[in-house]
Amino acid sequence: MPHFFKSRYCALILILCSLALTGCDTYENIKRSMGKGEPVIDTVAPVLPETLGPRPRILNFSKTNGFRHAEAIVAATQSLEDIAKENGWTVYNTENAAIFNDEQLAQFDVIFGNNCTGDNWTDEQKAAFQQYIENGGGFVGVHGAAGTRYDFWDWYKQDLLKGQFIGHPMFPQFQTATVHFEDQTHPATKHFPATWEHEDEWYSFGNNPREDGAAVLANLDESTYEAKAMGGDLNMGDHPIIWHHCLNNHGRVFYSALGHEANTYERPEQKSMLKGALAWGMGLEGDCP
Repeated sequence: MPHFFKSRYCALILILCSLALTGCDTYENIKRSMGKGEPVIDTVAPVLPETLGPRPRILNFSKTNGFRHAEAIVAATQSLEDIAKENGWTVYNTENAAIFNDEQLAQFDVIFGNNCTGDNWTDEQKAAFQQYIENGGGFVGVHGAAGTRYDFWDWYKQDLLKGQFIGHPMFPQFQTATVHFEDQTHPATKHFPATWEHEDEWYSFGNNPREDGAAVLANLDESTYEAKAMGGDLNMGDHPIIWHHCLNNHGRVFYSALGHEANTYERPEQKSMLKGALAWGMGLEGDCP
């Protein structure tokens, strides 16, 4: 793991550089991304409509107690609603983590982790989340859903995500790179070519999800971009970027690191990926690995 992310000095430099680039109005966002400040915790569950809509139902969860990908959240929500409308699915949008209770989670067929970051859940809400997945529920996470150091919840980073974010390149932050698709049979990736060019903020992980039991759908070609930040090397060698697994051979979990920029969600390939991932996560298509 790169040592520079453990350095308070480098963390301060990162904050100062980010402020210079984006303006002081983002200071609170950056501070929260570094794990500073008290998280905002929800204790009163939302009142769901008497008629939620037809199943299958998607819980679009975009709460952030860490860095907030504001534009990406809006774009992903719009993409999700478009996909649901086209397929006769139902979407419920919320940033209230108190919906993570047994009764309300049972109303949904998959949770969409829409760039949710930070320590969002109470212990009781964490237990309900875990039970939902382990009892056969689905989770589809994108980009920021792995973009915070989840040291406060081992189950989330080790069992659910199977990947711990450690950083992304800076200067330039966004780069075009080549993605290699290893599995073109999965519902989420069957429409992709063998190689695909895409611009994004490329996440690196402190562990290799492949080695921790995930089935890798796509990997990042590190020779096609500069994987460096603040003097540190973020190369992984084998660099999974999209993967899935079945938790305890039952709960369906999918994660894609794509999607920092809002325009990513307008790309037809991304929409097709989300549609296929959600269909798989809800058990409508495909099998567990």
